[in-house]
Amino acid sequence: MLSLAVKYAVPAAVYPDCMDTMGDRIRALRRARGLTQAELAKLCGVTKSAVSQWEAGSTANIKLQALLALLAALHTDVPYLLYGPDRAAPAPDRKRTSGKGSA
Repeated sequence: MLSLAVKYAVPAAVYPDCMDTMGDRIRALRRARGLTQAELAKLCGVTKSAVSQWEAGSTANIKLQALLALLAALHTDVPYLLYGPDRAAPAPDRKRTSGKGSA
């Protein structure tokens, strides 16, 4: 809902905000678009099994071509899939472990 009291009001986020993993976000977006795993697989040029593995979080890598097709099919971007609605990578640990150089 837009508030006229806010100068630059924007609608609420389109993305589901309670997803913990990339697989959860893929599943939620696929369902929101009304797609089955088989339909999403066809759009991405992969098997239904691959989509199932993405959603289950049991694959370590998604090939670039499939990822680009996935982003287009789900109308989303990499930061959302990786990090969720905050769209930011976790802050890196600033501890120096190499011992090289001095401050």
